[in-house]
Amino acid sequence: MCRCHADARCHGCRHAVDRRRFLQTSATTVTTAVATATVGGLSSPAAAADETPRRKVRVAAVFLANTTVRESWPYPGFDAAGRQREILALLAKGCPEIEFIPVSVEKPADAQKALAMKDDVDGYLVYLVTLDWGLGGTVIQIGQLGKPLLVADEFLGGCGTFLTRYSELCDRQIPAAAVSTTRLSDLATVAGQFASVRAPGATPASFARQCEQVYRETFPARGDMRCTEDRLSLTDVGRCVERFRRSRFLIVGRGRGGQEEEFLGARARYVDFDELSSFYEKVDRDEAAEWGGRWRRRATRVMEPQPDAIDKAGVVYLATKLLMEQHGTDSVTMNCLGGFAAGKLPAYPCLGFMQILDDGGQGVCEAMPDDTLSMLMARILTGRPGYVSDPALDTSKNQVVYAHCVATTRPFGPQGQANGFRIRTLHNRDPRGACAESLLPAGYMTTSFRTNVARKQMILHQAKAVGTLDSDHGCRTKLVGEVCGDIGKLFQQWSRFGWHRVTVYGDLKQPLAEFGKALGLEVIEEAV
Repeated sequence: MCRCHADARCHGCRHAVDRRRFLQTSATTVTTAVATATVGGLSSPAAAADETPRRKVRVAAVFLANTTVRESWPYPGFDAAGRQREILALLAKGCPEIEFIPVSVEKPADAQKALAMKDDVDGYLVYLVTLDWGLGGTVIQIGQLGKPLLVADEFLGGCGTFLTRYSELCDRQIPAAAVSTTRLSDLATVAGQFASVRAPGATPASFARQCEQVYRETFPARGDMRCTEDRLSLTDVGRCVERFRRSRFLIVGRGRGGQEEEFLGARARYVDFDELSSFYEKVDRDEAAEWGGRWRRRATRVMEPQPDAIDKAGVVYLATKLLMEQHGTDSVTMNCLGGFAAGKLPAYPCLGFMQILDDGGQGVCEAMPDDTLSMLMARILTGRPGYVSDPALDTSKNQVVYAHCVATTRPFGPQGQANGFRIRTLHNRDPRGACAESLLPAGYMTTSFRTNVARKQMILHQAKAVGTLDSDHGCRTKLVGEVCGDIGKLFQQWSRFGWHRVTVYGDLKQPLAEFGKALGLEVIEEAV
């Protein structure tokens, strides 16, 4: 006798039960066949067999969630288990004809639990709950099983891994469907298509096409895309290229200190944290505290950070300024999270980077040359700062949310109108950190783009800024834009260009494309 619980997934028990059901079904079919023969064949044995109840379509619901990583979205301590229960309840209610079998993947080795179910399920739903790059390979592993596959994400949660890994599936020509929405009924609607995966002729590719068709029916009509007038003064593209190729910037905390590298003609110098540290002693602590006080007075509100954290940010800011002056540049990109975690930075540079951006220079997160080059292009062309972000898609509103913990408060340039900001801890909620949550203005056309120097490509799309999102999920500044064009096509390019995009205020699609081509880049438009 089986000692498993009735709802357990014991393979031996299930196979035994299936065998008994098969024998029972066979007996019933034979009996029915005899009966129908005696009444003159008014119904066929095949029809009688069809009346036998069939088991539900079985789908492995794989939840990728690592809550042990502090540098994670939605935020440290997020209740991933509770969210998993909520999603499963929604699916059970919205898709009663489908049995969703939950699998939790918290570390890469856990993926084997999901892969081992291949022969016992009809398809896979992979839901990326938290941001964990180490778990992203699970998406590809499941995709290679050749089963119907639907990939979805927690909004401002697992979206970075979701976007890059789903587009990798597209690059590998592995058929899969994708859902990214804040309206969870959309997920249930698309997941309901698993009910048809046993139909004659059904394939993973036909399932993906059917899901996309149904999903697109949930997209809203585009709103009013008329924008506030925004007069731009653009630099001639020829002069832009000349200035770009004379530009220099610093990469702090990555690469070999003292080494230089060329990117599309611009030159970068790698700088060790030790070199930056040598400038800390030269910083006047009273001047640093003055900068901390200035930021506190300018802010519409100081929320979590203590004054000491903000004053220490002033020290990093002034030391960074001295470093840039030493090397004759006003542009720097820094391995900020890694440097602070390793004890090589006394504070996060986020507030200082805000100030550098507001003053017409460039302070760029994460030691990213492609982001820095993109921001350099925007600044040379328009005189305006770029805003590096981690985007998240919400098809239920036709919106993209551009989220990051560093942002300008002068999106129209150093002489333009400033917007308000709040001083917050970072996305990791580290009480030692401080950054600006910039309340960027609504009503304007924005252009988001990024270079890929290795591929010699540039990608871009446009969106109308409709405000900022007030949410504890993800990074602090969250600019919301309504997408110009087809949001469904925004899913496909992230593996080639990375998660980041650089957003600049202005209708700049054509001049940026011209600038990119003049630098020898292939220009790819998203959302068209």
